[in-house]
Amino acid sequence: MKEEIQKEVLKTSKYVHQKIGCIINSELAHNDITAAQSHVLMFIMCHEPPVYPSDIQRVMHISGATVSGLVKKLRAKGYLTLEGCDTDERRRGLIATEKAAAHKAEIESCMSRIENRAFKGFEEEELETLNRLLSRMADNLKDAEKEGQDK
Repeated sequence: MKEEIQKEVLKTSKYVHQKIGCIINSELAHNDITAAQSHVLMFIMCHEPPVYPSDIQRVMHISGATVSGLVKKLRAKGYLTLEGCDTDERRRGLIATEKAAAHKAEIESCMSRIENRAFKGFEEEELETLNRLLSRMADNLKDAEKEGQDK
């Protein structure tokens, strides 16, 4: 019984993640920006510039290759520029452009609407419980990943 519930929780979690991505993709399509790109762009715009790809990788828990691909597409679309680092020529910071700033409020609004819709009818206590349980799952998976690296 426990294993069935675990599988259902993971299946539902994946569905929620995919559904949120699909809705963001649909709502931001006219800006030629995807859900993944919008999350990275918002991360950059909400932090003191310059933001480095390694910061995105570490905080958002995504691979360097994924960050590189997202940044490349955002640069090509005119949402980001690169800035050299005075102390290390290999290290290049990411700066949001005026185009990104012009779309920031719309992206924030889109994400806020989706969050509000996803959590419609939830009490604060339920959200706290959900957050606590998901955080525990994330910690378990971090531990499992570390154990795998130690082998």
